[in-house]
Parts: sequence; C-alpha cells; structure tokens
Amino acid sequence: MTAPPRSFHGATFTLRTLPNRSLSDTISLGHALLSQGLRLIELRDDLLTDEALAHCKESFPAHHILLSLRRQRSDLSAFVTAWNPHFLDIALELGPLPPSLTAWLTQRPILRTIRSLHARQESEEVSSLLLALSDQTPPDQIIKAAIPIRTIRELVQGHTWQRSNPRRHVFLPIASDGSGRFRFYRLLLGDAQLLHFLRDEDAPLVPDQPSAAEWYVRRQVPVPDGNDLPFAAIIGNPVEHSRTPSHHAALFAQYGMPVLKVCVSDEDLQSATLLSDLLLLGLRAAAVTSPCKAWLPSAVRALGGHWESPPASDLHLANDSQDAGNTLVVGPDGQIVGCSTDGVGLRAAWDSARLRFADVIGQSPQLAVFGGGGLLSLLRAVFPHALFVAARSGALTTAQGTPALPSPAESPSVLIWSVGRSRHQQDPPSFLRPRLVFDLNYAADSPGRDFAAQVGAHYVDGSDFFVQQAAAQQLFWKQHLATKNPSL
Repeated sequence: MTAPPRSFHGATFTLRTLPNRSLSDTISLGHALLSQGLRLIELRDDLLTDEALAHCKESFPAHHILLSLRRQRSDLSAFVTAWNPHFLDIALELGPLPPSLTAWLTQRPILRTIRSLHARQESEEVSSLLLALSDQTPPDQIIKAAIPIRTIRELVQGHTWQRSNPRRHVFLPIASDGSGRFRFYRLLLGDAQLLHFLRDEDAPLVPDQPSAAEWYVRRQVPVPDGNDLPFAAIIGNPVEHSRTPSHHAALFAQYGMPVLKVCVSDEDLQSATLLSDLLLLGLRAAAVTSPCKAWLPSAVRALGGHWESPPASDLHLANDSQDAGNTLVVGPDGQIVGCSTDGVGLRAAWDSARLRFADVIGQSPQLAVFGGGGLLSLLRAVFPHALFVAARSGALTTAQGTPALPSPAESPSVLIWSVGRSRHQQDPPSFLRPRLVFDLNYAADSPGRDFAAQVGAHYVDGSDFFVQQAAAQQLFWKQHLATKNPSL
C-alpha cells in the first residue's frame, strides 16, 4: 500500500538543528514544510542559538514564525522588541514579564502573545491549576498548557477548560509516563485548536505529538464547528498495533468521525467514571480489546445502557457469556448499547482453519487453550471440551473451570493461543507440542507466532478472526448510528 502523502496543513513544527542536520538543512526543511501547508514554524531559543534564530528570522516569512522563549534573559524586553514577532510564546516558568515589555505588548494588538505552561506538581488538580492560570493571565493573551497528565479523568478536566474558551485556551496533554498515549486527544481536536504541533521524526520532543501521516489521516474527516467532537475508537492496552482505525476509517468517515487509538491504563480502569469521561470527550462508537473487554458490560449498564446480541442468526450465540464485550455505540437518542462480536468472529475463523488443516489435525482434533484474558468465558463456551492452561501459573482446568490432570498422555493437536505480547510471561508447559497454533492475535510480534516456530507447528494468526468479528461490528454500528448517507 502506498503511504499517504505528507501534509502539514494547519499545523506547527518545531525546527531544531541536529548533529546530522545543519542550520542550512534545517532552514531547507522549514521551507519544504511550508510548501506542504504548514501554518507555523516554531523557533525555540532553548533549541537554537541566538545566531541561528537570527538566520531563521531572515529565512522565513514573519507571519509563519512562532518565536518561543524558554531561556532566562536579562535583555528580554530588548530581544522581543528587536524581533517584533507576529506570534510570540513566552514560558510562564520564566516568571512575570518586565513592565516595559508588558507595556509594549499592549501597544501591539496585531501581535498574538502566548503564555505557555510546561510543568505541574503531581499533587495539583488539573482543573484548579488551569482555572488559576486563566485568572492570572491578562485576557488579551493566549494560554497554552502543555502539561503532564496521568489519567483520562485529568484529560477531561483539561478538555473542559480548553472548550470553555477555545479562542484563548490551548491544551496539549503530555502522558506523564512517557507513553505518548494522549496523542489521540491532540488528533481529536485537530485544527479546532489554535496550535497543533507535529512530531519531528528525526528528533521527537514529545511522544504525544502526532506524526505527519497521522495528521493527514485525521484531516480526511473535517472537524465540526462547535464543542461536540464525535469520534470512534479502539480502546485497550496496547492499541498501537491495532488495525481497527484503518479497517473502519471509511465507515466512520461517513458519520463524520475519525477513528482514534485510546490507550487506557490500569488506573483508568479503576475509575468509575472512565466510560462517562470518554463519552464527554466525544466517544460515540468503539471497538474494545484487552484488558477492557470484561470492563465494558458493567460500564455500559452503570450508565443506563443495555446489552444486545450481535447481528447474527446462529442460535447458539445466545449461550455465549455476556460478562465481556468488544463493541460499543451511542445512538442518536443518547442510548448506550454494547455487544460482543467475538463469538461470531471466533467461530467463523476456527471453522475456516479447521477445514484448511484437516489433514494435519484430523477431523476431531484435541484442543488446548493457552491464556484467555477477556475472552476466557467465550473460549469455554466455544471450546467446551478443550484443556485450559493458565498463562501465568500453568494450571490446567477444564472448560467448567475444574482442575484437570497435570500432564495429559498425549499433547493436544491444536493450541489456541490467547496471550498478547504485553502480558506474556512464560511459554506453555513442555508437554504441549501441538501440530497447529491457532492464534487470536494478529500482531507480527505475537508470542504465539514464536512458539509455533519453536515447536515446528503450523501457524494461523488472528487476521481472519479480526475480519470476521469486524464485519459483525460494522453491522451493529450501522443499526444504531444515524446517517443521511443513503449508501450506508
């Protein structure tokens, strides 16, 4: 597949020199970005020398330059007035501005002045910090809060502040654990926010900054006017490898929704407000993966929503447990509905694999399941005669959860693998030497793939499982989402 063209339309990019990027190369890069729609080039005085800043000033149109001051300067007033910038960002960490500079700024109404905050005490509540910031900053100045955020709950507090005055407030959350997991929020707001910073792939400054390719994809769905920013998502941890956004992008674009990757932490999952917080951000539809599958049904019902069977005619699906789910939608009336299409996908994918490898595993193969996670109840329903092997302890049980013999006389011919890379700790017991590994994961780094190679087994990844359950998800979403597009 051809990579999407690079497009920087409406965004800001921070220029800096690098050991392998000279000042001349840096300036050439800036011109290339401007030719591809970049709105602003940020020049930071903690990343460029004053001499380099002067060269850049002469190299770019003034209305495309954002001068950002991060260094303490004894000549701050003289430096700014000599630059006479169109866009100026002065870090709040530098302290109060000199009175002479404050007076000069008030006499320059065409100048857009930004005061930016980049630090936060962990004990400080986000909403209180931002409200105090608004009160203490002159009303003619823009406030940019690029601060560490720990949870989705704190993200909502920052979002509420941003949307209360979007012409003045810029909220750029930074995941405090360094994971970059709040990149989805920056993509959600897109050009609905005054500043949108893109990541420099050669020298990433903030993991939460989206790439040019991600920004290009986001721009395929226009950001609506007003405070409502509806979106669809894949929710789980990890989600970076997920095919959900690309697979469902065309469908949700017709509903005016981008599809974003929402990575939730264990702390997020412990919050009783997680789903309501995501809905407040604009979540209207979601695919849910581990470790959130068991969380979804109770979260839906806690908000007055209900659970439905997937759009399938197989009567035996009604016997599937409803203690886990993978699909969520919010209808036009605000009704929250959940379901699981994993049963549909699992049965279809297994039937296909069983026929394909019948000469290898036989007509009535003996099965073992390694792991389970949020799919454990479903796996017990679909494979009632399988041996279940706990991924962490190695304990053996039946589908009913009762203990099984410690070491079967013969290894099952099929091992159904249900452990992702992030939660994999040890390989299956040594007696398990299957002829086929049927992996529920489709990631290239799945440990199930490694195990199959280790024991010389045939291998089926989770791609068919994903496609089959995703098709059922789309039918479910279409049933509940309103659209004026007759082609849906």
